[in-house]
Amino acid sequence: MTSLIDIIFLLLLFFMLSSTFSRFADVELDASSGGNPAKQTNAPAFLKLSADRLLLNGSELTTLTLQAEIERLKTTSNLNAVILSVDETATSQQLVDTMLVLRRSAGISLQIVR
Repeated sequence: MTSLIDIIFLLLLFFMLSSTFSRFADVELDASSGGNPAKQTNAPAFLKLSADRLLLNGSELTTLTLQAEIERLKTTSNLNAVILSVDETATSQQLVDTMLVLRRSAGISLQIVR
């Protein structure tokens, strides 16, 4: 007859080996370097992120249409910078998703403000 602790140990071992663990992906953040800031010739776009909506220069978007709108602004008004304002209600996953969409646009510098 096996003891109760042996059965608990075997169950623990079984569940640990049969479960899957999700891997976390790293998101690289470019730190600003010291020195004189470069002059921006064009006005940056203002992006406001909250739990229920995403506003780009006052127009409501989704994360699916954000990429196309950024590309349109790059061609029409030579956009090269986005200032991202994050509301308290926004989740960190929404912030990471938005940052990944903005990272796909080459030549766009991102500044995150509170």
